[in-house]
Amino acid sequence: MSGWAMAVAGIGDLAIYTALVALALRERKKGKFRLQVEPFVPLVNYPPVWSKLNPLLNKTRISLSILNGGVCSRERLADWAAESIGTAYAALTGMGLLALLTNTPGLWVLGAILSGCLPALRIKELFGKVSKRRQSIVMELPELLSKLLLMVNAGENVMRALAKAAEQKRDETNPLYVELRAAIESMKRGETLAAALEEMGRRCAVPEVKLFATTVLINARRGGDAFVPALRELTRQMWEKRKAIARTLGEQASSRLAFPLTVVFLLIMVLVGTPAIFMM
Repeated sequence: MSGWAMAVAGIGDLAIYTALVALALRERKKGKFRLQVEPFVPLVNYPPVWSKLNPLLNKTRISLSILNGGVCSRERLADWAAESIGTAYAALTGMGLLALLTNTPGLWVLGAILSGCLPALRIKELFGKVSKRRQSIVMELPELLSKLLLMVNAGENVMRALAKAAEQKRDETNPLYVELRAAIESMKRGETLAAALEEMGRRCAVPEVKLFATTVLINARRGGDAFVPALRELTRQMWEKRKAIARTLGEQASSRLAFPLTVVFLLIMVLVGTPAIFMM
């Protein structure tokens, strides 16, 4: 690519961005103007563009809803898509300007590859957040069940036991306790235990929490001696799942260390072997 072609491409990129900024400022609502996001929101919301993007964002919508209390509005999804496009566009423009200043056309190609990878990396990061959230809930659930089992064995009813468990962890930021506190507040406002626990299971979006809610509801209705054994068995199952997750995390940590250790070993071999080769 010649110098004048790179200059035309760079000017075109800036002209497109300027036009998008002007359009965003014209449609701007009150609030902070994010240069990386707002110019691309009208582009994403343009009906022909949105009709193409919407089917591609189904998994993203589900992940965003899991991370935001079970709800993902169109505005939130459009903002996420606009931020992804804006990040990719910024990378392409930045590499293009660098290619123009250094007269290195290869940087354009590198910028195009990078801008194509960035949205995929953001999707992977979003899925990673969902996975970590699920793991943190499953890892904490056995602790909650153990406390609940002890209090129920001591004679507390289910609602008071849940309230005490939430109170003991009132400063905890784990999503399980955040949703549990929300369920307790909804019961204080007059919702039934069934409605509160069902909503908690939906917002957590973790099968283990839904199983916990179902077990508590079924056995709380029955009452009697059946509840404690059912809760004890559920606690045992959750501890086994926690052990399995801890084992998996340990294996992942070991595999991540394998590559750096290999690189360090090769560097040591080079440092030790190079003088010996030159002395021969």
